Amino acid sequence: MVSKALVVGAYQRKAEVLARLGAGRGLELTVLIPPAWRDRRGTQMAELRHTDGYTLRVIPLRFNGNFHLHYYPTL
Repeated sequence: MVSKALVVGAYQRKAEVLARLGAGRGLELTVLIPPAWRDRRGTQMAELRHTDGYTLRVIPLRFNGNFHLHYYPTL
């Protein structure tokens, strides 16, 4: 899963739930997030808070702050 929203630690609980649901089915979850997300409210640095049961990786992002025009160059 690729998600800019999951830079916020509280939102990572959703990934934990997905990982638990998939664990009994032989599925593994990897979540890719940017190191930070910038918008008019400021910069939200990536938080690594709720990561049980899945892999959370921080990868580079281009055009940070552009909701509809950003991409991850290493993908």
